[in-house]
Amino acid sequence: MTCRAAIALVVCLLASAAAVAADRPPVVAARDDAFVSHQSNSDVWSIGSATLELVVGFDASRSLVLQRLFNPVTGRAWNITPAPDASLTAGGERIALTSNGAVTFVSATAAATEHGVTLTFNFEHRAQRLLFSRVYACYSGSPTIETWTRVASTGGEGTALSDLVAWTMTMPLGNVRWLGGLRGDSANSDGASEDAFTFAEHDFEPGERLDLGSAGRSSEDFVPFFLVDDGRDEFYGGLMWSGAWRASLERANDRLRVGVSFPGVGTTVTSTKPFELPHTFFGVAAKATGDETGALRQFVIQGIRHGRPFQPLVTYNTWFVYGTRVNEDAMVAEISRAAALGVELFVMDAGWYLGAGETGDFDFDAGLGSWTVDPDRFPSGLGSLADYAHGVGLKFGLWIEPERVSLATVDKSGLAREPWLATRGNDYGSALNAQICLAGAAGRKWVMDQLVALIDRVHPDYLKWDNNFWINCDRAGHGHGTADGNMAHVQALYGILDELRQRYPDLLIENVSGGGARLDFGMMAFTDTAWMDDRTSPASHVRHNLEGLTFAFPPAYLLSFLIDGDGEPIAGAEDLPLLTRSRGAGILGLTYRTDLMDDGTADLLTQQIAEYKTYRDIITHANATLLSAQAPVDTGTWDVLQELSDDARSALIFGFKADAEDGRLVVRPRGLLADATYAVRSVDVGPLGELSGDALMQDGVELVHSGGSRAHVLILTAR
Repeated sequence: MTCRAAIALVVCLLASAAAVAADRPPVVAARDDAFVSHQSNSDVWSIGSATLELVVGFDASRSLVLQRLFNPVTGRAWNITPAPDASLTAGGERIALTSNGAVTFVSATAAATEHGVTLTFNFEHRAQRLLFSRVYACYSGSPTIETWTRVASTGGEGTALSDLVAWTMTMPLGNVRWLGGLRGDSANSDGASEDAFTFAEHDFEPGERLDLGSAGRSSEDFVPFFLVDDGRDEFYGGLMWSGAWRASLERANDRLRVGVSFPGVGTTVTSTKPFELPHTFFGVAAKATGDETGALRQFVIQGIRHGRPFQPLVTYNTWFVYGTRVNEDAMVAEISRAAALGVELFVMDAGWYLGAGETGDFDFDAGLGSWTVDPDRFPSGLGSLADYAHGVGLKFGLWIEPERVSLATVDKSGLAREPWLATRGNDYGSALNAQICLAGAAGRKWVMDQLVALIDRVHPDYLKWDNNFWINCDRAGHGHGTADGNMAHVQALYGILDELRQRYPDLLIENVSGGGARLDFGMMAFTDTAWMDDRTSPASHVRHNLEGLTFAFPPAYLLSFLIDGDGEPIAGAEDLPLLTRSRGAGILGLTYRTDLMDDGTADLLTQQIAEYKTYRDIITHANATLLSAQAPVDTGTWDVLQELSDDARSALIFGFKADAEDGRLVVRPRGLLADATYAVRSVDVGPLGELSGDALMQDGVELVHSGGSRAHVLILTAR
């Protein structure tokens, strides 16, 4: 396409969008390009942004239904069947949100928020004395709708809720794509598992059904996000939730029925205890522009993180090389050496508390829950370590696992009490440790008190929040029933994290659950970094995880470590840039005994860290698109990941050749500005020339491997 033709197309699309806006009812709430429109006395409302509009209102039967979902720029509609999208059972009655019958419509309200708009439909069930609110939200810059349902009681002894459906839609058939979860936290016999975070896709046959979900933590089996691709546009759906969930996709004739729900959950709403379903979202992006990951990233920044940016710091972690053998002298020396390498954040992992290491150098279960610094190993306290790190220019981080305790600490003075512990069928799920049910007020307060005391004493810049054990609590006395322990615990966890964010707005928090077993859009609201997988080598496995998870999450959220792996040593590495750049497409981490590092290796590693910092700003503001098969790939081929900045004026191309043989590959970037001129530079070779965005996307840029590192990084910058 020529520049003139591209400009003509843009003008045409803008004219089309302007025409749609002119026909739209009056805007009643707006924030930047996010809006709610409504004609007075009409039964129909619209909510959306510049590139998506959802029409919702009452049909002939007076039921609230999703009526239309379309892109006002392209003029294309995602052809949904008009129908109610949310439902639940209350007091044994299946509830329909209507404007007549047992449930009656009360009001609809539109409001502008700091980052977008909301549209709320309020209903009342007088016989059951219940109030229902169905909420839709949209945020500037993203074609994404967030939605949830609230239920409140105006009296009575409590009403049982069950069969919770977040949303359901019938839509066009398309290729369905999804991502597997962590699938366990221990390596296979070959040291890696290709099951973790693996892409999958499928075209449905008549009557075929697929269920994605988890019975415990969110991403144990599947990441709570999926796409439906009809060849022109991509519908995406997901959950802002860290507990049990289900997404069901089923072909019915020539249509696809899609639903997101929370099966098996039964809870009770009272006048003092309202209930809000977990938030979920859906959206449609134009596939031809390659902006589906960018559209989702804008929702992450504005809708989920409310403007809080990512900070991908070069991170040192002690666990894999020290285990619980940490002490004051060793950490002071390691902090100094890490700072000299260019590290920015030093994280002391598990082992700093009394009792750690009782049965071995990697026994972090013993002593868990004491919250007491071991005075023999840290005579000056942890605050002095934080001060020392700050003095040499580093941020200081500390490992915690607040949701779990060693049973040996239970009922000791000032520590966790036995009634606070989660059980299922009267079983803790472990002979040595137990989970604190955060839904219980006393246990939750104790955990919060320990966190505040630790933070105020140590003044860390960063907490590594781990979670290595999980059961769905069914114990009485915790403020939940037998069938909502999972949901109640996660909601309470969010409450603690939110309170920490309010108390300590600059505190960074890492999300880790035996690796990425709780990696989702809900935790991303409260955490700044996600540890993907305890299996942090070989390099191809790390790239496999990154290339998979950037299907859903921004690369600046995803952390992995450069480590001495089997067959991939750091000292004397055949290709240290390959090992480093395999981690450097996300947050670059390091775990190594630097006192054992020779000067030559230290110099090479310092260079690699400095190189990462030269292009890290692009990663900070980028979404990612996989331009090849997911690593590992066959001998002679490449795996290639593109990262594109929010304004599309900068991009990174990471290309990794599977073997050392000479080879070439033409890579065609996506989503560039067609009429901009990009300078193309290789981090190894230097400037390669300048081309228009259109030429780069049409004709591509060639990666040439002829000796040197098998990891190639290109930087594209618009003039």
